[in-house]
Amino acid sequence: MKKYIFFAMALVLGLTSCNDGPDYGDALFITGTLSSPNVRFAVDGESSMALTVSSTTKVSDDIEVTLTVDPSQLGTYNTSTGRNSELPPAGSYTLSHNTVTIPAGKAQSTQVLVTADGDQLQEGVSYCLPITITEVKGGMNALGSAKTVFLTLTKVIDVKAAYLARTGGFDIKGFMDSEDHPSPVKELKAMTLEMKVMPVSFPYGQERQANGISSLCGCEENFLFRFGDGAGNPVDKLQLAKASIGNAFHPDKKDHYEAWAENPFPTGQWLHFAAVYDGSWFRVYLDGEQIQAVETKGGTINLSMAYNGKNWEDCFSIGRSAGYARYFNGCVSECRVWNVARTQAELQDGICYVDPTSEGLVAYWRFNGELQDDGTVLDETGHGYNASIFGNIQWRENNKCPW
Repeated sequence: MKKYIFFAMALVLGLTSCNDGPDYGDALFITGTLSSPNVRFAVDGESSMALTVSSTTKVSDDIEVTLTVDPSQLGTYNTSTGRNSELPPAGSYTLSHNTVTIPAGKAQSTQVLVTADGDQLQEGVSYCLPITITEVKGGMNALGSAKTVFLTLTKVIDVKAAYLARTGGFDIKGFMDSEDHPSPVKELKAMTLEMKVMPVSFPYGQERQANGISSLCGCEENFLFRFGDGAGNPVDKLQLAKASIGNAFHPDKKDHYEAWAENPFPTGQWLHFAAVYDGSWFRVYLDGEQIQAVETKGGTINLSMAYNGKNWEDCFSIGRSAGYARYFNGCVSECRVWNVARTQAELQDGICYVDPTSEGLVAYWRFNGELQDDGTVLDETGHGYNASIFGNIQWRENNKCPW
């Protein structure tokens, strides 16, 4: 199915322009690149995006502009964003034509359609297609900082997801610590915890009055993402509750941090959240954007148990906490635990999928409905930390990512 995305921006007047040097006259620019040259292009099947060129003033004569795919700019994009993007494969994209015209008396050109085929793109690969103004006929220069647009192509995929409906969830028993099996997540000097969820409803009525908490993933009182906090705060606001950082063997020698999303979150929409710890700074991200950064006193994070081993059946869990309680009503997908601090660019590129062999990836669950012979959800890394199901789980198909 072909989809069209139109890329436009209000005209800006009176800008300084440049081509190969400063030029204080009127200038041309690819529409929409004045605030940022980076533009996301979600490719769902066969999809198209319209590009135009604008002028800082209405032109007196026709201006013809040539737009060209410019692989030489890929390094510039990767350096400026911290990514390791690739050019889309040959044959996976086309330009409807290479020239556009700004008619006399106008300030915006005709369109060129960039069409991409999602079937020829790979999951989890960051693609960038630089397109540059390479020639102008009509006596105007291109604004140097806005003559290239970097289209970041993302393959849209259909995925299954686990629907919990406050009736079940997952335990990661392999994360529990013992003499025979030391936990891989008990003393994390750096870590990233990320997950993708879609709330269906939040607690209400007597359930809301009782606690109002919908637990997502982590360990109670050690490191836990949840909605609500049972203390009168909104039941639909995302919280990282008591991120405990310090000495894994001494609970009284830890410092505790919290983070809240600024706004309540609606039902029926996907969100991706992540917590990143680099040994000094603790950061929280929502849909790839940082919402909090706190400098800590350092130490380690323990994801192997809740309350450091009180008499609860609490290991690292998804969809519950504080015993078998505080269930989540919604869908979960793409939960990952790392022993490295992921960058913002890496989080953004990996919202839908990451390579299971990625460095530092401890465990990775996709919740795609494909169960192992013992009824567990596979840890995609091959490390064996499969997710055990408790309660009743349903599976929902046809979830788009990115949404």
